Amino acid sequence: MQDSLKNPYKLLQVIGQRELTGCLSISAPQDKSIGWQIYVGGSRLYYATTIDHSPERFAFLWQQINPDMPLPRLSSDKSEYESLCEWQVENQLSLTDFRRILLGMSRESLIHAISNTKAHVKFESNICIKPVLIAAPLSDLIKPIVGHVQFWQKLHALIPSPFSRIYLDASRVKDFSNFWDNANNPSINAQIAAKSVPHTSMQEVELKVWLDILGQKLSIYEICRQLRREPHILLGWLSPLIANKTLEISSSSTSSEIASQSPSGPMIAFIDDSHTVQRQVKMVLEMSGFQVWGITDPTSCLSSLVRQKPALILMDITMPEIDGYELCTMLRQSRHMRNVPIVMFTGRDGLIDRMRAQLAGANDYITKPVNADKLIAKVQQLLQNNKSSQLISDIGVNMDGSSNRFY
Repeated sequence: MQDSLKNPYKLLQVIGQRELTGCLSISAPQDKSIGWQIYVGGSRLYYATTIDHSPERFAFLWQQINPDMPLPRLSSDKSEYESLCEWQVENQLSLTDFRRILLGMSRESLIHAISNTKAHVKFESNICIKPVLIAAPLSDLIKPIVGHVQFWQKLHALIPSPFSRIYLDASRVKDFSNFWDNANNPSINAQIAAKSVPHTSMQEVELKVWLDILGQKLSIYEICRQLRREPHILLGWLSPLIANKTLEISSSSTSSEIASQSPSGPMIAFIDDSHTVQRQVKMVLEMSGFQVWGITDPTSCLSSLVRQKPALILMDITMPEIDGYELCTMLRQSRHMRNVPIVMFTGRDGLIDRMRAQLAGANDYITKPVNADKLIAKVQQLLQNNKSSQLISDIGVNMDGSSNRFY
């Protein structure tokens, strides 16, 4: 079956009727960079996931499905399913509990895959995951999620997928604040999710927290994880604000467009779980002409960093779930990130800490509280040094691809 616009749900029915085994790939018509894979054997589901492994989605789902266990670190060289199977063996998790996790993650992917009534689809026969640990009848899986599927079908005109990023521009903060003040008197437009969440209000989240989160251009998955809310609850609150343009929506593949509106200098990624420190550093850097991409959740940023490729990374050392040393080491193992300058932020100023930062692959080390002049000078120096290194590297390669270096 060739790539074309078709109804994924109807196609699954045809596959079931013909007792085919394989993988159905589905990509959203609004954003072809977002897609899902459904592994089936006839009318039974073996597993469903996203086409490209997404740490932000995985971290959110893990919080929802299995909050009592630490977040697994999935291998970038293996599929999500392979990594999960290895994790299950290493942690000696029972097959019953593991199947529950696999089903929970599959249901979520199934919701978004079939909520598109028209999508780009491709079916590859005789492709199967191994080992097959679940073989759930699709009809049994779809019945309980019909309400969620219909909810997303209504939203697709506004929001392509949970990977979409929500952003509150500074010029619309007053409009958002007014809406929040009146959130206990919802208008008709705010009732998209009323039947499923009749007694919730966005005032359950403080206004200050909303402003911090919505100013960071985070994906829906990331926002839901930080607020510990499900997407249908979050979007039941925010969809009226998206509809009236108080909040901006960008797809995952174009999130950099909003970030690069102003200023227009090199992109600096700043990883710190403190919103207060984020605001302070962002103000200092933006005043010097740099773009600043604030990241408060280090566990879900790896794929985004590879995709956005910032010119320099600033990161705190002390963070929950994964510290700066571990994150720096992981970035240095990526061929896309190994040459990006990394500066560690910390409240400690000991020799051992500096040595650990250097061993992890950091280029420099800054102690808190941050001195604005020293920060700017260090960032500019590292960017210039990196630019010079790249130039020397380029000069060392001939037009035909051969190298002038001696080994």
